[in-house]
Amino acid sequence: MEKKNYTVAVDLGCSSVVVAVGEKTPEGLLDVACVVTKPVEGVNAGRIENIELVSRAIREAVSEAEEQLGIRITEAYAGISGDFVRCARHMDHVFVYDPQNGVNQKDVDALFDRMRNVQAPDDETIMDRVPQNYVVDDNQEVKNPVGSFGKKLSSTFNFILCLKTPMQRLDMALKRVGIKMLSVTSNAIATAEAVLLPDEKEEGVAVVDIGGGTSDIAVLSLNGIVCKSSVKMAGNKMNAAIVRYVRSTYNVLIGDSTADRVKREIGTVWTEGQPEKTVEVKGRNLVTGLPQKITLSSYELEMPLRIEVERIITALQSVMEQTPPELVADIEKNGLLMTGGGAMLDGLDKLITSRVRIRAHLAENPIEA
Repeated sequence: MEKKNYTVAVDLGCSSVVVAVGEKTPEGLLDVACVVTKPVEGVNAGRIENIELVSRAIREAVSEAEEQLGIRITEAYAGISGDFVRCARHMDHVFVYDPQNGVNQKDVDALFDRMRNVQAPDDETIMDRVPQNYVVDDNQEVKNPVGSFGKKLSSTFNFILCLKTPMQRLDMALKRVGIKMLSVTSNAIATAEAVLLPDEKEEGVAVVDIGGGTSDIAVLSLNGIVCKSSVKMAGNKMNAAIVRYVRSTYNVLIGDSTADRVKREIGTVWTEGQPEKTVEVKGRNLVTGLPQKITLSSYELEMPLRIEVERIITALQSVMEQTPPELVADIEKNGLLMTGGGAMLDGLDKLITSRVRIRAHLAENPIEA
């Protein structure tokens, strides 16, 4: 890249690719200089299935960003999402080198070195290692162990793992357009960093990111991500549910773009106390083959959409069951933050709140793409 004060990120989603360019300030922060979004095909639930289509979309987005800023992009950070990204915990310990003077940074570094020696399964790679806690002599949990007295220092680390094939395909797609992938991170972590306010990062919080093809659920604490889950249920599944309903009920076929418009205009998963909304759409009668107009109601679409959303709720409940009780208490206080285009579905916050028994609300700065 010609200007070294620029940092580039490429986010490949199931329906769009986003290229964001940030410029470093003297304080070391990043000011967004350019964001380009292009539609993409060939991605299913986070997995690249057609490298040619994906590379073409990345090339278009990168070229536009280069033209806007007058630079040449040759390297970038990347984000990845899908059910092939998972968390796994590993506990290990070291014996304190000089117990009489307490735990020092060398002891902490030695523990990190042991964690770096942990190997992933042959088909996976380790994206990140995040310490969740430190325990001195098996009974004293501390946030910062340096200075504590004891003979043994233990920690539980959370490992973020990803299947090698999806990551290799993403690297291949970037190389096809002349971009070196500097590193790759879980979109669940990146999204949380983007939407959480500073005070929210100080306590336990859960983020539900409902994208175009997958939904990521991440529970985070001050030490980083604690657990996550990804489900193949997002905006495209909601659209498909509307298409199936119209076909089975009215014997009419509508396109995905029409279903998406219906979802945005009258789609809901919570009609209690809400006025009925209607929209007229055009489709093709499957018997006659002729164009046909039908009127859809928000009331009739509630159940088909709820059935799809149920998969997100089930995954969310599972993640909460894996979350430490003390962290759950923080989440109950702060609520569940929703982001992503699918999070805009009417009534979704009410439905999740009623089922999970934790208040769900849109993030202050939700990511809609």
